[in-house]
Amino acid sequence: MNPSQRIEFSKNWLTNDVFPLWSGKGIDRKNGGFEENLTFEGEPMEMPRRAMVQSRQIYSFLTGLRMKTVSHDTATFAVNQGVRYMIDKFQQPSGSFIYSVLADGTPKSMNPDLYTQAFALFGLAQAYQMDPKPEYKTRAKELVKYLYRERSVKAGGFTELDEKGTASYKSNPHMHMFESAIAWMQIDKDQEWWKLGEELATLALNKFIDPQTGILGEYFDENWNALRENGKFVYEPGHQFEWSWLFSLYQDLTGKDCKAVRHKLFLSADKHGTDPVRKIAFDEMWSDFTPKLTSSRFWPQCERIKAAVRLAKEVPVSDQAVYHKAADDAMDTLFKFFATPKKGMWYDQLSAQDTFSGNFSKSSSLYHIINALEEYVNLRN
Repeated sequence: MNPSQRIEFSKNWLTNDVFPLWSGKGIDRKNGGFEENLTFEGEPMEMPRRAMVQSRQIYSFLTGLRMKTVSHDTATFAVNQGVRYMIDKFQQPSGSFIYSVLADGTPKSMNPDLYTQAFALFGLAQAYQMDPKPEYKTRAKELVKYLYRERSVKAGGFTELDEKGTASYKSNPHMHMFESAIAWMQIDKDQEWWKLGEELATLALNKFIDPQTGILGEYFDENWNALRENGKFVYEPGHQFEWSWLFSLYQDLTGKDCKAVRHKLFLSADKHGTDPVRKIAFDEMWSDFTPKLTSSRFWPQCERIKAAVRLAKEVPVSDQAVYHKAADDAMDTLFKFFATPKKGMWYDQLSAQDTFSGNFSKSSSLYHIINALEEYVNLRN
């Protein structure tokens, strides 16, 4: 395919296959909220629902509306019922959001993990963008106050918590918190979002990125020293791409120059964290640039796409080839994940042997997919 054909395929797939299915079977019209997964027969699976899924699907329908691949009425209904379900069933008096509930809203996991807080903040920003109700902003600010009050780390950032309340220190939930701060910064001038965004950008630049390798790590101690095994730490190419994309958005908003950092993150991950023959991004790497996992989930391809097309716009035409090739290769690979028994669905992971398995699609995946497709459609020219 050439870029025009990839764009046409993407729009048609979203319009004709994805949104008719996920706006029908993917929404629970009895209890409210979005279904967690659909089987490859297109039927909902009975299982607990995560707050993160509600947030991501709010974003997906709003993005589909921007792309004109879903109707205004369908998108408005989906977003409004999703944010109402997320607020009513997941937010606690503290301002935090719990991890999961049963379909009827009964709490399943009360854990206020940081990843969930990041996506709750993100979902509220998306809902506020569509319909700027004061309640959405108030609840978002309550969430941020909770984080500073109960989850702050002396060295910066916030704690992650497991089901037992044990704290750990991870860059990934901070990346999504950064994404959420940016989402609010794009639509609201309240300085609280800008303060949060600046603190998270500083944490990433000063603590998450290893000064020797330029790699952004995943797991840390309470002082944000990378956790190592035999002298090496783990990183994920998909997250290098994702951070590079976010830093581009952040610079557009603030004017703070982080171009060199984001291009280094991207080019390093593209050089060491991908297989040019298989045209995939590896799931996990060691900091000595050797693969830890040679399998490939769908989402690193998405992050490679959106970072590549955005960063290509920042360099001279003579230097764009590496970015365009990365975006095109990742799009071609991503399309392979869509070859499911029922149209409008996706596989989750390509094995090291280049095979797919599974019999259902995760609702949470659409957020990654449609984000990548929107960026490719708008920027790959």
